[in-house]
Amino acid sequence: MRFNYPAIDYTFQPGDAIYEDINKDGNIDSRDVVYLGNSNPKFIGGFGPTVTLNNQFKFILFFTYRLNYDIINGTDMLTTNLYSYDNQSTAVLSRWRNPGDVTNIPRAIFRGGYNWLGSDRYVEDASFLRLRSATFSYSFDKGFLKKFKMDDLRVFFTADNLFTFTNYRGQDPEVSMRGGDPFGIAIDYSRTPPTRRFTLGIQTRF
Repeated sequence: MRFNYPAIDYTFQPGDAIYEDINKDGNIDSRDVVYLGNSNPKFIGGFGPTVTLNNQFKFILFFTYRLNYDIINGTDMLTTNLYSYDNQSTAVLSRWRNPGDVTNIPRAIFRGGYNWLGSDRYVEDASFLRLRSATFSYSFDKGFLKKFKMDDLRVFFTADNLFTFTNYRGQDPEVSMRGGDPFGIAIDYSRTPPTRRFTLGIQTRF
């Protein structure tokens, strides 16, 4: 199997990444490129229950989700390419070294080969369900408030971004396409995930 014959004409060696020869011509080139996913989620939205007890206790949950959403794990692509002096992840410790090795990490070739090309190795389903916020509050009863000449007094505790349920291997599955291009591709380079926040507050009215 060759790569981009005759312009480059690299002959694949044992331990190299294996690409699908779509048109069966013995050559891996632009004619073998196919769609591997879609960065436009099929379903996106949010929901959450509100539970009230005796008009005093209130518990509010809010979830957001994306389903059927594919992104490129750009961090994985950069840290497993085994191409230069850049830092690599511990996954490369299981790379191919000798004939007979069975692994999904190709051999290391310094400044050579084509083991780092975009492929289904780096496309992942980033579907997720995130508990965006949870709020618990307590409103004091009117009899108590009259003693202090108050109309309303409520204490609350809110937690944001508590849990994210996903099979995506990166830091955060909520990756957006640059510029909102509907024909673009979402690429994750491990940007900082949403901050987990906790808020304790008091609301009052006289």
